[in-house]
Amino acid sequence: MHVSATRPLHILNQLSAMADNTEHDMEYTQAEQAAVAKHEAIHATYQRINQMENHMNNQIAAPQVEVPTLAARTLAIDLNISVWTARKKDKRASAKVNSDNYAISDAATVNKNLLAGCDLLTEIKTMAGKIRSEHYACTLPWTDSGTRIIMTAGYPDYVTNMTGLQGDFNCLVDEFIDQYDFEVISARARLGDMFDEAEYPPSWQVRNKFDVKLVCSPVADMHDWRLDVDQDAQTCFDEAIAGYGNAMEQRINGAMTDIHERLRKVLSNMSERLDFAGKEDKKTFRNTLLDNVLDIVDLMRKCNLTDDIQLTAQADTLERALRGVSPEALRDSSQLRAETKRTVDQVIASLPSIDL
Repeated sequence: MHVSATRPLHILNQLSAMADNTEHDMEYTQAEQAAVAKHEAIHATYQRINQMENHMNNQIAAPQVEVPTLAARTLAIDLNISVWTARKKDKRASAKVNSDNYAISDAATVNKNLLAGCDLLTEIKTMAGKIRSEHYACTLPWTDSGTRIIMTAGYPDYVTNMTGLQGDFNCLVDEFIDQYDFEVISARARLGDMFDEAEYPPSWQVRNKFDVKLVCSPVADMHDWRLDVDQDAQTCFDEAIAGYGNAMEQRINGAMTDIHERLRKVLSNMSERLDFAGKEDKKTFRNTLLDNVLDIVDLMRKCNLTDDIQLTAQADTLERALRGVSPEALRDSSQLRAETKRTVDQVIASLPSIDL
C-alpha cells in the first residue's frame, strides 16, 4: 500500500499562501504556526512510510526466482505415517543376558517382537514404506523438518496415487485388527516364557496406532508480509525479509539439485547397463530401468520450479530417445544401445556439477 503525501502538502501550501498574501508583513498566528508544524510532521511521516515500502519492494525483488509465481504454482505437503512396531523391551531377558555375560546392567537390551511371525503386520510396514517412497518420488525437498513441495500441475495425479495407497494401507490395517486377538493367542506360543499378556493393548487402541495423514499448505508469498511494526522495529523487519529471501533461494536451489541428482543416478545406472560389448560382459538390464528414467522425465516437467530451459531441453532429449523404445530392443540391437548410451551420456555431461 503506497501512502500518499499529497493532501498534507496541499494544506501546507494553502497556509503558506495565506501568509504570502497578507497586506502586512505579519507573523503567522500561533494557531497557524502549529498547523504548519503538524502537517510538516505528517508529511515527513508519509515520506518515511513510502521509503520503507520502496525498500521492501527492493528487498523482495532481490531473489533470483519470482516467489509469487512459485507460490501460485506449488503446494507444500507433509506426510505423517504411524505404524505400531509391536516391540517392547524385555527387562527380565535383558537382565539375564547381562548377568550371563558378567556385564553391567545396561550393557545389553533385549527388545522382543510382540507379534513375531505376523505376516500381516509385515505387509503393513511394507505398505508404509511404499507410500513414503511414492511421496518422495513425486515431490521435492523443501524444509529441514521434512516438508516437501509439489507443483500444482502434478498434484491431481499425486493425490490419486496417494489416495489409492492410503486405501490399501487401511484395508491391511483393518484385516490385521480383525485377526489381532488370534495373533495375540499365537504370540503366546511363539514367545514362550517371554510372553506377557499385559503388554498387548486392546484392539481399538492398536487401531489408533496406525495412520497415514497428508497435510497440504500454501507456499508463502514473500510479497505478502502483513506485519504491524513501528519505526523502531523497521531494521528487524528488513532483516527478516532479507533472511526469508535467502532461505527461499536455498530451498529452491536444494529442490532443483534433488532433481538433478535423481536424474544423474538413474541415467548413470542406465549408461552402465547399456555398456557391454559381448554376451560375457552383459549386465542385468531390467524392464524397470526404462520406466525409472521416464518417471524422472515426467518429474522434470512437473517439478521445474525455476522454469529452467536446460532442464526442459534435457527432458525433451530423453523423451525422444526413450519413449516407445522397449527393453527387448535395447538388449537385441547393439546400434540402438550405442545411440541411446550416447544420448544418455550427453545429458549426464550437461548436468550441473556437484559442489563438494
